[in-house]
Amino acid sequence: MYQPPAFREDRIEVQQQLIRTHPLGLLITAGPSGLLANLFPFLLDQGGSEKGTLRLHIARANPQWRELETIEECLVVFQGPQDYVTPSWYATKQETGKVVPTWNYATVHAWGRPRVVNDDVWLRRPAEPPRPPPLFRHHHPAHPDHRNRSVRTRHSPPYSGRRRDNR
Repeated sequence: MYQPPAFREDRIEVQQQLIRTHPLGLLITAGPSGLLANLFPFLLDQGGSEKGTLRLHIARANPQWRELETIEECLVVFQGPQDYVTPSWYATKQETGKVVPTWNYATVHAWGRPRVVNDDVWLRRPAEPPRPPPLFRHHHPAHPDHRNRSVRTRHSPPYSGRRRDNR
């Protein structure tokens, strides 16, 4: 990934915080079946290594777990906050007019040698699961508030068959 030095973040604790805050990572493998990319919620296990270990569960029906047994390295991409930056925010826009729009984002690319574990004891080791975002937290049947109140949902208006520009 291209990283201009002014925007590079090398502090491991900042990178780990992004992973904990945004645990849905894109697992990318290049194995016998070609490129595969799937989103999974990851747990960052701090025990055992300086940088930590990423743990996840892959369903047996998903062929990517078999790819992990055959490859030397994989990549996981975690995407944090991101947004458009308009050129009008730069002072140089008024001075020179020589600025371009950009996109600010925070991302962590983690790579390493994968290990498939088929040990129920290892899989059930205590680890704090990622917390769902606030939007979903109270709508999950396992959440205590779900059992004590009805869930309100918002519905979009019925589709009228017309496009927004009224064509």
